[in-house]
Amino acid sequence: MQDIALVRRILNGDKKCGERFVTTHYPRIYRLLHCLTGSADTAQDLTQQAFARAWQALDSYQGKASLATWLHKIAYHEYTHWLRARRDEAPIEAAANVPDLREARGLDSILVSRALGMLPNEQREPFLLYYMQQFSVAEVSEMLEVPAGTVKSRLFAARARLRALLQVAEAPLVETETAMAPSVTQEEPRYLMSRLEGGHG
Repeated sequence: MQDIALVRRILNGDKKCGERFVTTHYPRIYRLLHCLTGSADTAQDLTQQAFARAWQALDSYQGKASLATWLHKIAYHEYTHWLRARRDEAPIEAAANVPDLREARGLDSILVSRALGMLPNEQREPFLLYYMQQFSVAEVSEMLEVPAGTVKSRLFAARARLRALLQVAEAPLVETETAMAPSVTQEEPRYLMSRLEGGHG
């Protein structure tokens, strides 16, 4: 089903389509926010906030971008609001205290997560969207509201920095980093859906 058709059916009160909307996108949104914030509890809160805002704004969705891109943009805005309120806190604060990652020889997912925590926000955010969430440069550009050329330069800088931290080839990095975030239980999207019902349908 096309995104625009799915949204129209949700707006018309189709509960099954509403459930599909939540269960399809919840894991990726949560995963991204967990990697950005470094906190499972914060990621869960921000994910719920993002879906609540998206649910309220469904009637404004026009299908110009994919539903996934539209929803990720909302989630990213929730993250930036959270970050601005905590300017003095690092998203992954513990990363500054880990041992020298240059001593690592394997590409353990924990090491990747810690290395990503050492990147500046402007590099980590497009890296996660592009490599972990597998959005195109154009989609990342739309979500972050920066030119595509800026996205490309930040991705280049992020790759260079991570290579320096991990001292491994780029190819294994891309293959491994997709597994660094925890999974989402089936109960979380269901709980969120129960909260959203009543807004549309």
